Amino acid sequence: MNLVPIFKDLVLVGGGHTHALVLRKWAMNPLPGVRITLISPQALTPYSGMLPGLIAGHYSFEQTHIDLVKLSLWANIRFIQDSVTAIDAASNTLELKNRPATEFDVVSIDIGSTPNQSIEGSAEYTTPVKPISEFYQRWNQIQKHAQQQKIRSLAVVGGGAGSVEVIMAIAFKLKQFNTSIQYHLITAADDILPGYNRTVIKRVKQQLKKYHIEIHSSTRVARLGQNTIYCQNADSIVADEIIWCTQAAGSTWLQQSQIECDDAGFMKVRQTLQSLSYEHIFAAGDIANMVANPRPKAGVYAVRQADTLFHNLRAVLLDKSLLEYRPQDGFLSLLALGEKRATGSKSLFSFSGDWVWRWKSSIDNKFMHQFHQLPVLPMASATMINPALIADAEKTEQHDPLKRCTGCGAKVSASVLQQVLNDVLGIGYYQPQDAVRISNNAEIIYQSVDALNACIDDPWLFGRIAVNHALSDLYAMNLKPESAQLLITLPYAGQSIQKRQLKALLQGISLQLETLQCRFVGGHTSEASELSVGLVVNGILQDKPLFNKQGLNPGDKLVISKPLGTGVILAAAMQDKCDGVIFNQAIHSMLQANDQAARVLSKLNVKACTDVTGFGLLGHLHELCLASACSASLNLNAIPCLPGAEALARKNIKSSLYAQNLKTFAAMQWPDAITQQSRFNLLFDPQTSGGLLAGIPAKTYIELDKSFHQQFYTIGEVLAFDDSLVRIQIQDT
Repeated sequence: MNLVPIFKDLVLVGGGHTHALVLRKWAMNPLPGVRITLISPQALTPYSGMLPGLIAGHYSFEQTHIDLVKLSLWANIRFIQDSVTAIDAASNTLELKNRPATEFDVVSIDIGSTPNQSIEGSAEYTTPVKPISEFYQRWNQIQKHAQQQKIRSLAVVGGGAGSVEVIMAIAFKLKQFNTSIQYHLITAADDILPGYNRTVIKRVKQQLKKYHIEIHSSTRVARLGQNTIYCQNADSIVADEIIWCTQAAGSTWLQQSQIECDDAGFMKVRQTLQSLSYEHIFAAGDIANMVANPRPKAGVYAVRQADTLFHNLRAVLLDKSLLEYRPQDGFLSLLALGEKRATGSKSLFSFSGDWVWRWKSSIDNKFMHQFHQLPVLPMASATMINPALIADAEKTEQHDPLKRCTGCGAKVSASVLQQVLNDVLGIGYYQPQDAVRISNNAEIIYQSVDALNACIDDPWLFGRIAVNHALSDLYAMNLKPESAQLLITLPYAGQSIQKRQLKALLQGISLQLETLQCRFVGGHTSEASELSVGLVVNGILQDKPLFNKQGLNPGDKLVISKPLGTGVILAAAMQDKCDGVIFNQAIHSMLQANDQAARVLSKLNVKACTDVTGFGLLGHLHELCLASACSASLNLNAIPCLPGAEALARKNIKSSLYAQNLKTFAAMQWPDAITQQSRFNLLFDPQTSGGLLAGIPAKTYIELDKSFHQQFYTIGEVLAFDDSLVRIQIQDT
């Protein structure tokens, strides 16, 4: 429970090295009253220094990537997986590709760079090295093609450190497939590795020769075609695969903003890492152009900017003095040579060998270890809000949650509410009344109510999940959702933050209601310690059979539409024990409404159905069995589970409602061979926005086609009740 009101929004765009370090530092020393949001199109962000080792097969994918979802859950920050498409610096707004815009008070940008693909054909016929996540997918395809002897020639365009490391790593890896490939390294410069000392260049050239990599220096690419590189003043080069690793470029959306950028699209920043144009906008890593002290694009600068950025983000929020970042003049440079050897230099000194590889690997692994082994965070000690974070107009208000009004005094202000409703629904859509007419139809109306405390720190996604969870009761009866009223409880916060929170929440709710053709007709808002959403939903009868809990018959096949495991995954996330991929798959499941499942079941003479939510699969199946005076047999191995859920259950992670759900079945005796399996625990796992559980008549089930079995899992059968046996039998065959 967070009793600290939020007054400022700090948004980090991009999961680069600098931001990853800043998040780790912030988690260890948070600033009460500030909410951080991380926006990144990838949930797993690569460490560029280990890319050659990943290509060569020296490291696994997991070793070379930072799990941003897991990091965010650990650091207690909000993570949004999306791409920024525009920034409005004047209104403090970021436009996103797949969801509504988000607002900020302070923003920092660390989105890296991409190879410049301005040359004709480069975007269509080459694979850029960055973003690394997209390159790695293509690299996996290249390996398959090489194994199938489909690649005879491969070219890398670019002559810098990244280019030579990439082509040597590729040559080392593909050599293992006994392939005969001609490699080309193409650079417009007079020689490779400009800026490096002659000894390092000589050693790299020796390694390139060992891998039969031909160097094309002073060769400028004019244009590209299918499998062909057309060069200026030189013959064209044929290559089945072309890797683009040229001079980097910045982001188009930054160039199109009011923020001052250089010709290549990099944001111009001061010594404090602030934009030249706006003091509340920062940049770090490759995307930043340090105007006073220009430096090459190198990860060492990004890493060392973290301390300065961490201090200055806090300072600008608190209106304190900022520090200047002073980049070093030179740095240790280590280049991987494909195999487990490396060469490097520092000033006039150079070195090479196996030991240099081990040195480089040790440095890289040490950096990644701090994200793979996240420490237990200390309990928050400081909860007092710095007055500098509070708007002048709100400084006289009572901000201690324990002393704020309850009862009607806990309502969200009318101005905030009306403005958000106008923003989300349009001016005039919602006219306040003391009561509303919930239906314009004469049909019989069924009503249900449900409520959820926020299970994720993303109000837009949470709003959509809350709608799915509440409407599931209507789909479980084969009703058509008609209208919904909301009961929203917002956490204590400053008015601007409260408005943003409510707006994002209502945007998610209204989107999901509109998608499911259910009208929003009103509601109530209040304040409390945490975000929660309740919905009163109304459904009407269709010209289709009504599902109920009394309709099971012996011989019916039991089917379920969604895997189990959201409860244990959400519990693991709260305990910092859940990987980001697993967490995201649970979110994806909760975002799937039950309308399609209900539509399929309504065509199959189904009489008994329910949704699987808080009482778990066994709890809800038990309700069906009692109502229908029957028993059931389940096949434990046939019950679907979300990826990672069973492994988490094996670690004895349980949702808070698990014990109560299990207690309901204390009198039932199942064999130890069943109860000792981790999957057994998931039968009692409470599900948020779970699937539909139904009985399919035996005759109907025989005739079902493949498409049905792609949507539903068959998990058991209905039996006649026998009081000498347990109500629900469980087998693992």
